[in-house]
Amino acid sequence: MKISYHWLKEYVAFHLTPLELADRLTSVGLVVAEIKPVEDDFCLDIEITSNRPDCLGIIGIAREVAAIVGGSVQFPETNFISVNTEISKAITIVVEEPVLCPHYTARVIRHITVAPSPDWMQKRLRCIGLRPVNNIVDITNYVMMETGQPLHAFDLDKVAEQKILVRRARSGEEIVALNGARRALFHDMLVIADGRKPVAIAGIMGGKETEVSESTRNILLECAQFEPRQVRRTSRSLGIASDSSYRFERGTDPEGIDRASQRATRLIKECSGGEITSGAIQRTSGRHETKKITIRMERLHKVLGTEIKRDRALDILKRLSFKMLNDSENFIDVEVPGFRGDVYREIDLIEEIARIYGYDKIPAKTSVCVRGNTKSKAEIVEDTIRQFLTGLGFYEVKTFSIVDASPLQSVNMWSDRAGIDIANPLRQEESRLRTSLLPSLISAKVYNLNHGTEQIKIFEIAKVYLAGNKLPQEKNCLSLLVDADFLTVKGIFEALLRNLGIVLQCEWVPFSESRLFQDGRASRIQMDGNPVGYCGEASQALGFKAVSCLVEVDHDLLVEKSNSAKKYQDLPQYPAVFRDLALLVNEEVTWSSIEQCIMDTRVDFLKEMKFFDIYRGKQIPAGKKSVAFNLCFQAKDRTLTGEEVDNAQQKIVDTLSRTLGAELRRA
Repeated sequence: MKISYHWLKEYVAFHLTPLELADRLTSVGLVVAEIKPVEDDFCLDIEITSNRPDCLGIIGIAREVAAIVGGSVQFPETNFISVNTEISKAITIVVEEPVLCPHYTARVIRHITVAPSPDWMQKRLRCIGLRPVNNIVDITNYVMMETGQPLHAFDLDKVAEQKILVRRARSGEEIVALNGARRALFHDMLVIADGRKPVAIAGIMGGKETEVSESTRNILLECAQFEPRQVRRTSRSLGIASDSSYRFERGTDPEGIDRASQRATRLIKECSGGEITSGAIQRTSGRHETKKITIRMERLHKVLGTEIKRDRALDILKRLSFKMLNDSENFIDVEVPGFRGDVYREIDLIEEIARIYGYDKIPAKTSVCVRGNTKSKAEIVEDTIRQFLTGLGFYEVKTFSIVDASPLQSVNMWSDRAGIDIANPLRQEESRLRTSLLPSLISAKVYNLNHGTEQIKIFEIAKVYLAGNKLPQEKNCLSLLVDADFLTVKGIFEALLRNLGIVLQCEWVPFSESRLFQDGRASRIQMDGNPVGYCGEASQALGFKAVSCLVEVDHDLLVEKSNSAKKYQDLPQYPAVFRDLALLVNEEVTWSSIEQCIMDTRVDFLKEMKFFDIYRGKQIPAGKKSVAFNLCFQAKDRTLTGEEVDNAQQKIVDTLSRTLGAELRRA
């Protein structure tokens, strides 16, 4: 926001140099980025945050300066004399979309003379970087920069049927804007139309066909309020932005619309002559409700950590144009002016007092104590998982909890009940709470593939939402997607369990979910008979070129079973003996059942067992398979003899034969 130093002094009396003014404005949150001399004036470039649209007009800056120096704002004159001709005979105004246009004001000025604007006006506009055009256009720009309220002037004689409709655009309509850009319009866009076609894009820019030119004699002056999100969407869709759209997107003062219209009308009368028709056409969808806030003095002192006198707080609020409704020793009731849409809570008023009072006057030392806090077990486990996986080259992703209702997003491995639909979704394609993290990870992989990243290793720790009796049941899950085969990922998961201190054995039971996993290459992971998660190679229907593996586990169960206590033991002093065995078993026999059977045998000196191969071929009878694994034997007090190892191995083979019908494979 650029302002003129001398223009500002017209509304508020102060004796600060441009540099001093810049320092004082910066101290209250209006950072002055640059001071530039222009002719005999100075241009101050102020950075206005998005929550302060009231400062997008010089009068708004004048209010801040008045609060700083303790003065008052002198508002410009708005009165004028009109003729007896009723405006209703000159123009008809219809607002078909009152929600998108809650306030529309129109005035008509006849028999004007379009000419260059006065030198003083041109000088002020040039100071803030605007190019003078003619008196009518310059006045609308001048009043917009003065009040922060955009206006637009139509050549009334070019308005078809002397009618203005505020409506949505219709299929096939287009417009040529004032900057020469031709744009097709769509139904979700709000336009200002005459009796035949659109003549302006609401809140953004007028149309070329009704612009004011040297031949213009009668004008329609528009001053309105438009819904900010509507203006923002239309501006982005059309690729057209303007000073008007910049202000409408942030919100304008609903109480200042008619005042800005009157101010512009007075200037038009002064600078172009003409006759002002009697009255104005006002179309409003309801009265703006003022906000009332109570500020407690005790709360003010507690938040700021210092005691500000009540009279001082009252004075600051009054200088900022807040109206005092009631005040006592302990609290103050305040009515918020319409231009301060950013103030709606007690803490906002406290901030207003603090910034004008001066942050530098608030002591740095306070009585607020800071107390350290230890991490919970869940936080420790989550940090451990994150550190372990990133150490293996994984990237963490964060995806949305609200998803579409496609078959893939409907995957639910944790419950047999359907997913939870949202009653009032913001978008049609996002209408359901997710029941699994894996579909979102698959979407992330597809996105990366489309952008040239073929190999991917990602994980996510987040909630899924399962149907409950009344409220959704929230479950924390850990999901992985990595371009590797099943056995590699199985090893990663088992290493993760060891890293978490989980010593319970996992059982890998065959599992089928055709939308996610390839048939015969997926397992349900069980621990103590309870499902802890699912792991499998991605289905070919997903269209991945490389072999990818998916894992989703119950993070809450990992937290419950984890053990962060570290136990240390001496390194073994005596050598280990390794034996490889290959067993013929029935197809339905799983490695987990073989592993459990060996553990139940409780063989002396058995330290570890590792599966390393499964084979089916000519040498293997039908309905059988060969399972190969490695046994490690070791004693703590001596070197084992071959006879001791042979006896232990034979005991294992006998138990497997008796329990599972296994037999040693001879060739």
